[in-house]
Amino acid sequence: MGRKNNNKKKATRVASGGGSNSFSPVRAFSNNNDINNGDELSFIRKENRQQLSSGTYNEPTLFPPKPNMFLDPNRMQNKLYNSSPKNRSATATRLIQADQMLIEIEKIQKERGKDYYDDNLVDISLLKSDSSYIRECVLWIKAYVSTDFRVPCPSDLLIGSPLPECWTHITSLHPLSDNRPQLMRVDAFSFVILLAAAIRLGQPQERFSLQIVHELHAHAEGKYDWLDFDDLKSHDELRELDEAYLRFALAWTGIKRARAMYRNEGQRVAMPQFQSRDDAATQSKSLLQSIETFAKEQCHYCPESPVGLWNLGYVSSQVKHNGRHPWRSLVDFYNQMCDCCLLADKADDDFYRAEAGIEAAMALVLGGKPNIGYPLKSGEKVQVLRDFGRASLDDYEEGEQIGFPIGGPTPAAAREAMNKEMRRLRHKVPPETLQEGETVIVPHWEVARIWNYAMKAYLRLEAIGQGQCVYGESTGWDIAENFLAGKFGALEPNRYINCPQVGFRVTRDKGTWPCGHCGKYESNLLQCSRCKSVHYCNRECQKKAWKTHKLECKAA
Repeated sequence: MGRKNNNKKKATRVASGGGSNSFSPVRAFSNNNDINNGDELSFIRKENRQQLSSGTYNEPTLFPPKPNMFLDPNRMQNKLYNSSPKNRSATATRLIQADQMLIEIEKIQKERGKDYYDDNLVDISLLKSDSSYIRECVLWIKAYVSTDFRVPCPSDLLIGSPLPECWTHITSLHPLSDNRPQLMRVDAFSFVILLAAAIRLGQPQERFSLQIVHELHAHAEGKYDWLDFDDLKSHDELRELDEAYLRFALAWTGIKRARAMYRNEGQRVAMPQFQSRDDAATQSKSLLQSIETFAKEQCHYCPESPVGLWNLGYVSSQVKHNGRHPWRSLVDFYNQMCDCCLLADKADDDFYRAEAGIEAAMALVLGGKPNIGYPLKSGEKVQVLRDFGRASLDDYEEGEQIGFPIGGPTPAAAREAMNKEMRRLRHKVPPETLQEGETVIVPHWEVARIWNYAMKAYLRLEAIGQGQCVYGESTGWDIAENFLAGKFGALEPNRYINCPQVGFRVTRDKGTWPCGHCGKYESNLLQCSRCKSVHYCNRECQKKAWKTHKLECKAA
């Protein structure tokens, strides 16, 4: 027991668990018999994430073939349109609606003709007076936002209409933390036109697109009198758009462009004369901060969408540049992916059901749900689910109960474990610090549940030709699949498996890996030719690590 401070009353301790069940660091135990209760996602709801779950899952694990990077737009479209209208999912319906929008854009461009405007760059005042151009801009925004930029679009369609000339005056890319307008004024109509231009300026023009996004963000955040989104209600084509929708679309475009530049340094400099001026905005940390800012805005402007949580999870996964502890980042990532799954389920979105489910399964394997097993002085073994949001007694309100889900063979063992956890809080031991004898253990039945949930969504995507869109979760797929296939240990009912790796150790999108001996991050490491899962700086590091690695090395 302890005090929050000298002026506070004692906090109340509550040890969850205990009783007559037999618990150990490798055995499942629970203070509730079954938190599934017929709800496929019940076990990842927030209140149940903070509980110990039962140790069985009876459904066979699904192992469909892993998607590849080869995209065949014609095949994808054929399978999409061949799906039965009666059984068509909401995901398929959104994709078809977006494709119909592109068809309408093509029709508008053909009716306008290539020679309607004298140049590919046109004064924005002329574009604002062209109702067909305004309609086209609305369609671009809606098509891409409704499908999270997954809709395939021919390049001739992207360049089939002129761009507003004023975007060429946005010559610098400022960090969002020090952002300032470069155009004199941007009204709501100009905002829509420039946003559509940013969407159309994709690969390899991500840098130019992000400059427009940052410019629009500066005007929107500035709350200038001339930018009144209510003005859109006066235009027939724009009446369906509002500030929340456009800010969400702007954030999504910013994330897509910033992430492309974050992954590929070659896309960070659009023009050499601006390189030194924009160094701050194009640094990896700055780009990641932009992604995080935009992701939070997505959560704010459209809280019912899973997209914002997905993008916040992406930020959590980039431990090389987010400044957080790798294990704490993983715990945050797991919670974000679970919440993303829940929102995807409400939105009937199979893309995020599959993607977030795969990533949540991977996070569980790597210790995203911090189940800690350890022996007591009495020799009895217990398990504790630690709260990474509470590092000391100061994090509890006065009079608040302090409780931990604790499992032990006897009530006395649970009380002894509670005393140890209270000592950690009094001494302010960080939750991510493992003490001697402590082991992170994985509830494989939870991994199997969320994995199967993701695979069912993936198979539905495969049925409409969209399975390849899940390829970006390749790392998570490999880790979760290998775990469930027993490559890290046999899966037995009511028995946990020791965590094969605690926390993130790979900055996935940057293509860097840690050396299996010295831990140094590099992009060109040697791979163990036998198991193909560990990397080394050189032969010397590989030889030094072999004594330990040979115990776990298995042919892939």
